[in-house]
Amino acid sequence: MTSETSPCHLSPVSLKEKEEVMKIIIITGMSGAGKSQAIQILEDLGFFCVDNIPPQLIVTFVNLCQQSATEIEKIALVTDVRGDVFLDGKDYSLADYKEAKDGIELIFLNARDEVLVSRYQETRRNHPLTNSTGNLLEAIQQERKSLERLREIADEEIDTSDIKVSQLKEKLIKLVENDKDNAKPKVKIYSFGFKYASPMGADYVFDVRFLVNPFYRKELRNLTGEDQTVRDYVMSFPEAQIFLTKLLDLIEFVIPQFYKVSKNTIEIAIGCTGGQHRSVTLAYLLNQALREKGYETNLKHRDIKKNRLEH
Repeated sequence: MTSETSPCHLSPVSLKEKEEVMKIIIITGMSGAGKSQAIQILEDLGFFCVDNIPPQLIVTFVNLCQQSATEIEKIALVTDVRGDVFLDGKDYSLADYKEAKDGIELIFLNARDEVLVSRYQETRRNHPLTNSTGNLLEAIQQERKSLERLREIADEEIDTSDIKVSQLKEKLIKLVENDKDNAKPKVKIYSFGFKYASPMGADYVFDVRFLVNPFYRKELRNLTGEDQTVRDYVMSFPEAQIFLTKLLDLIEFVIPQFYKVSKNTIEIAIGCTGGQHRSVTLAYLLNQALREKGYETNLKHRDIKKNRLEH
């Protein structure tokens, strides 16, 4: 097998093309400093994430992502001392790879010794190196020494000793997105019919059965809110226009508040009697308005295809 087709190698051309669009974040640092929380945050930010990957496999994994037929724009990897992978100079391949390759951002998570000791005592988990040292504090100090080179070449170091998860998230957003103001959570919007059961799990449920029902217009009965004529009819009433304006104002207010407390996806359900006309119309228009304002949205109409003759 040639180097051009090997799963661990790419031709210079394909590597260059992929590297231009792929963002690579490597998270490392002290055990107990918050690497698991960091990878979860990055996953919510749209990164393709792998936790606890041995540093010797990082080069291979990145190459596989670069030659994948699926477009992978952002990957985040966590690597640390689990399995003694950093001992006896085994971190050199990662350090050399980082120094030789443009576009990789290495983030080192750190915390004071006494804080790490307290965290392990609270969780009653074993430090990865306690089997070799037999003492928690000695294990932490041994780990700190083994990670010194990676700490020196890290692009950023975050001390988590005195911060909350929400503050860690803010720091990571600033590092990986470069502009926190442009980072927005995803919004899931779906319409439904109350006659087919109320939704579960939505953050907000809105009832639009107070609006005039197109079902009683013969020419609109078999259409849905996906049809322009239905939307025009529903929105021809001032109550519908006022409701949509107030709904949009509310959603734009609460989304940043949710984001501050590390909630990255907001679910909004809009219901009418059958989930065919009014709820579909308002869900469609809300989705359209939020997209125009730069939000990433997902729209579904839960009951639009229901066989209404069976109910």
